Amino acid sequence: MLFNVAPLLDGRNQAGVILAVFLGYYIKRRFFTSKKRSIKWKNPFAQDSRSPLTPLVTEQEKRDEILKKAFTKQLATEHQWDAIVIGSGMGGLSSAALLSKAGLKVLVLEKHGKCGGACHIFKAEGYEFDVGIHYVGNLTRHTLNKTLLDQISDGQIQWALLENNFDRVIVDAMSPTQREYNIPSGRGVWKNQLIEQFPEEKKAIETFFSMVNKVTRQTKAWVMVKVIPIWLVKLISLFGLPRFLSDFYALGGRTLKDVIESLTKNKDLQLLFAYSWGTYGEPPNRSSFALQALLHAHYEDGATYPIGGASEIPYRIVPVIERAGGRVLMKAPVSQILTEDGRVTGVRVGNKESSAVDIFAPIVISDAGVHNTLMDLLPENIAKTSPAWPLTSAMKPGIGCLSVFIGLRGTAEELGLKAENLWVFTDSSLEDGFNNIFDGRTLDDVLYKPYPAFFVGFPSAKDPSWESRYPGRSTITVVSFAPYSWFAQWSDLTVKKRGDEYDSLKNAIGQQIIDQITHLYPDLKNAIDYFSVGTPITNEHYLNAKEGAIYGLEHGVERFSPKQASLLRPETGIEGLFLSGQDVMCSGLVSAMLSGLLCASSVLKTNLFNDLILLHKKVKAAAAATATAQSQRSKED
Repeated sequence: MLFNVAPLLDGRNQAGVILAVFLGYYIKRRFFTSKKRSIKWKNPFAQDSRSPLTPLVTEQEKRDEILKKAFTKQLATEHQWDAIVIGSGMGGLSSAALLSKAGLKVLVLEKHGKCGGACHIFKAEGYEFDVGIHYVGNLTRHTLNKTLLDQISDGQIQWALLENNFDRVIVDAMSPTQREYNIPSGRGVWKNQLIEQFPEEKKAIETFFSMVNKVTRQTKAWVMVKVIPIWLVKLISLFGLPRFLSDFYALGGRTLKDVIESLTKNKDLQLLFAYSWGTYGEPPNRSSFALQALLHAHYEDGATYPIGGASEIPYRIVPVIERAGGRVLMKAPVSQILTEDGRVTGVRVGNKESSAVDIFAPIVISDAGVHNTLMDLLPENIAKTSPAWPLTSAMKPGIGCLSVFIGLRGTAEELGLKAENLWVFTDSSLEDGFNNIFDGRTLDDVLYKPYPAFFVGFPSAKDPSWESRYPGRSTITVVSFAPYSWFAQWSDLTVKKRGDEYDSLKNAIGQQIIDQITHLYPDLKNAIDYFSVGTPITNEHYLNAKEGAIYGLEHGVERFSPKQASLLRPETGIEGLFLSGQDVMCSGLVSAMLSGLLCASSVLKTNLFNDLILLHKKVKAAAAATATAQSQRSKED
């Protein structure tokens, strides 16, 4: 015999094969078979809803009419709402926009005074700063992500490409042995460049990118467990089928550090494979290789930045919601999700009983995160009925984030700033520097030493509209991490009035980081006009981020296992309550937007993914036909 058939006759394997056949049949019926759509709701992707581009609106009053529309009882109760969305982050806005396009009247309620969640901007001393959007995988091409974003924004958001080398990694910064590596755009370009730089590591490099491709080809397996019944996920997991059937789970069950260290001992190469782990805030010894693979694929074709800044994103989505009769209201802190007989009936806005406003709707979508939703907004006896309840103790918030916002006198050209990002590391270790911070050492041990790693972006250099809006000025945004415990004692104090001790601490950290940046860019030292530091408790206040974790739930290996991935889904198991946002998928603008698509599909009980794909094919075909016609006319001329 050429092979042993005994294993195929084993009862466990037979059951596994039968289950695989059943699962394939279920998925085909559920996702690839057309269903008769409810007459009540429309297909939000029935037609291409992009409209001709309109000029960038720079008048602040006009923008504030959309981005700062404040809550009033009259506005909040002017309609009988079909759905209420808690939070105006990308997950909440994308859910609301899709449901609005389907014909629902949706009310979006935002605690902050500005719309957009991590897409909002703030202004200080004549400068404008983006707080959460630093770069996004190429949105100038006709990708599925681009089609989805266009359909919820009328195609009005324009994107600018960053430099071809959109990321620069600086190793051993502040040291005589400082080294620098560029991360280029283009399929296969970075792999070939790494082979040239590390010729003796060719096998390791080729294997790494082969593993990346295996994971990204199987991303559907990750999405599927969020929509098929949880009992079915448990059943297929019992037989070990996810790892057997999908490279996403086979490789995603390993930590990033484990994979990298199994491939190479070269410290610089190890760091380059993992340099961008700060994008999701989980060190390589805890994060899943699958997540890093998705990140590499996301930026393979380059990076882009929204023209007009991050607030263009909510500014262009809100009108889609309002056009269908919806509202997006700020300064509307939801204090409770209302329930009756185990089902959701609406929300309460405000904490004082005398002034609280109850607003009713049969559907409530929370973009506030799993912890905030289940632990703070729902009665505990109701929250515990959700299959996701165990996650409130099994999963912690991610690590706290620290930001430094720097205003500079001078243009990007004068200061030598480019449309790129820096990833600065004080050594070549994957995570040792941050382990020193988060292992419980005292502030004195780390405060006055070079900060171990941080991300540096130059928003003013990335945005082609910047110079016309803020002539003679430039900005830098820095993102890093810091323990929540460093600042927790001031968390209950009023923002901007937390006292001299708090200000001294955060400014000392910010100044240390600024000193490291001016070491890399000496000409910037005398150009600094303003700086401000945001700590984990800043994020907690403005973004409602538990313990300052702007990326939501921790992004550990278990999050990408079938079990936990299946529980992080739009359906909560509580009638009328759905989830959207980063916790449903993972960190990032595109992931949050896709969570909105998943959520709207669940609310409407239809397969919007299939509808989106059909429209995307039409859009691409039309674009190709237009390009061909233009090329033909050019030849004739």
